[in-house]
Amino acid sequence: MNLDMKYLSPVTSIFSAILLSTLIASCGKQAKMERCKFVEIEPPEFEVEIGDVDIEGGEVEMVCGDKIVDVAWNEFKRKLRIDPKNYINNLAGFKQEVSCLIDERSKKKEILCSRPSRNDEFVTIKYALDD
Repeated sequence: MNLDMKYLSPVTSIFSAILLSTLIASCGKQAKMERCKFVEIEPPEFEVEIGDVDIEGGEVEMVCGDKIVDVAWNEFKRKLRIDPKNYINNLAGFKQEVSCLIDERSKKKEILCSRPSRNDEFVTIKYALDD
């Protein structure tokens, strides 16, 4: 029995080290959520240059963490049943209706948004980086 006790201590130490390193590694991969700040509700734009017509739909511009992002109006219409067009001159009203978060560690171009008046159920909304 003495022999077994000699090996038990090193095995326990190795197991503890592996467990600790796994926990530290997994903590580093947890989501880091940041609240998005609404900057502007941009109406659709039409640009015409010789030989080129550029039509861009309406977008909501936000600062999410360290990114400036644009979300198409259609994303809000489909996923949250709210039309940003109705809030073009009322950004404060839109802020009361919608809140969004971004996972700073995610590689996906998605944010999570909810309508507080609808039990804070979050939906995933795609965004584009502001150009």
